[in-house]
Amino acid sequence: MTFNSFSRRALVFGASAACLAMSPATALLAEPLPRLEVQKTPNCGCCAVWVDYVREAGFEVTVADTYDYVGMKTAAGVPEPLWSCHTARTDGYVVEGHVPFAAIRTLLRDRPDIAGISVPEMPAGSPGMGGGVDAVVPVTAWGGAAGAGAPFAFDGG
Repeated sequence: MTFNSFSRRALVFGASAACLAMSPATALLAEPLPRLEVQKTPNCGCCAVWVDYVREAGFEVTVADTYDYVGMKTAAGVPEPLWSCHTARTDGYVVEGHVPFAAIRTLLRDRPDIAGISVPEMPAGSPGMGGGVDAVVPVTAWGGAAGAGAPFAFDGG
């Protein structure tokens, strides 16, 4: 009778390699996330916290401060009922307000026929509003297939 023997080291190495190959971190390394270009008012503390979370979530970010709040929203085409405190653009989409990063990742992966996604106003518990980098709140899509506004389904949401 013949037995294939494996050393404990080989078994641990193989299991570790398999786990690494399937981990979300490997997926992020394989395909870098696009840059978020954020516009915000200069004195908004919650926007600064959200930007810090953008970096923590693995995105590159550029920030431009503006005092033209209305101009920032209208230039990005955000419908007024969906306005929040900051506006970001990434890879052809608009991201309005304290949007969860899982929603942004789903948007960029699935590339739906919409103009953007929003978390209107500044809800408590959203990223930057008391919620951390993994916080989840309802998200609204608009434009294209979403029309004037529809719930945006995303991984983890």
